[in-house]
Amino acid sequence: MRISDKKRSTQLLRLQFVGIVTGIALTISLIGLFLHKQNTDNNQIAKSADKSTSELPSLTVPSASPLSLNETIDNSELAYNVQTSPNLNKNEKLQKTVDEIVDFTKNQKFPIQTLSITIIDVETGEYAGYQQEKLRYPASVVKLFWMVNLYAQIEKGILSETEFPEYLDAMIQKSDNEAASYIVDRITKTEYRQNIKGEEYKNWRKKRLKINQYFQKAGYKDINVSQKTFPIPSLKLARPKGSELKLRKNSQKANLNKISTQQVARLLYEIHHNKSVSEKSSLKMAELLTIDAGTRNLKRHDKNLNEFNPVRGFLSASLPDKVDFKGKAGWTSGSRNDAGIITTPNGKSYILVVFGEDRAYAHDWQIFPDISQLVFNQMNKLEME
Repeated sequence: MRISDKKRSTQLLRLQFVGIVTGIALTISLIGLFLHKQNTDNNQIAKSADKSTSELPSLTVPSASPLSLNETIDNSELAYNVQTSPNLNKNEKLQKTVDEIVDFTKNQKFPIQTLSITIIDVETGEYAGYQQEKLRYPASVVKLFWMVNLYAQIEKGILSETEFPEYLDAMIQKSDNEAASYIVDRITKTEYRQNIKGEEYKNWRKKRLKINQYFQKAGYKDINVSQKTFPIPSLKLARPKGSELKLRKNSQKANLNKISTQQVARLLYEIHHNKSVSEKSSLKMAELLTIDAGTRNLKRHDKNLNEFNPVRGFLSASLPDKVDFKGKAGWTSGSRNDAGIITTPNGKSYILVVFGEDRAYAHDWQIFPDISQLVFNQMNKLEME
């Protein structure tokens, strides 16, 4: 081979090598851009992964027409027994307490636009709030509503109470998503379907949405409690797929569960006064919601993130042992929520519901106990006046 031919061959090999390297670099860049966009587009879904287990990766949501979760299904369907909201009066002293909490939270550098608060003095029927009608993602606080609907169906003879004791205890006390999934399936007569479409999906969707109508017909306006909480290991669902994902589809963002602190406070108020479903059922639900002093002492400093902890970082963590606390907490990578019925050693009872729909609240372990302590101190002062 002549020297000129060798040079041309060497140049050709160099050009081929440069082309291959350039192609690989371009492919890696395109993949990176795609993944970044996917993560950004689906951040809202990632926030809905229940932190009682672990933080889950983002979820791809296919484009589709917006889904209405407030449609009327059948006027003859089962409805919540307390048909109208309680007649509560706004109290200026309680409102001052709420305003102080908002100022305190703001001074601690937390975003107050994503904060909602409701306080009810259950003895006087007086209330105060901040953005309390704002619908927010409730995380596992939604399990309160599934519990109520289940007891309603038990009392109507639709379901048997003997089937559910272990599931109820796991769903409320341990915030177990497996137990919650089973209860949602039973009360809505649906189950996860990997592939579902057409008329079959339409019927499945109607059944699942009945849980919304159950509360909406009783004045829980625009509430959405139809979506399960994840992960659900037995179904191999780290995140929504199949029928569960289809129910969430929206061309802009995911249709997640939405509840206001006012609605949660109302439900707790009705349970406290033995009006939710019935006196018998209310007493059973109150017992399920109780977090006793021993549990609070055990969980107050427990930093095990792989096990649900309704105390550390939540409302009951800062309360004295002699306080009676009944409540349900919820936690995701993008929110921290808690709702409680608190009874002081002197017998003063009040309801406190706080939703912090932001990562700042999700990753902080002191702000909710601080808020609870402020309210407890103020309620004691009001009791002494």
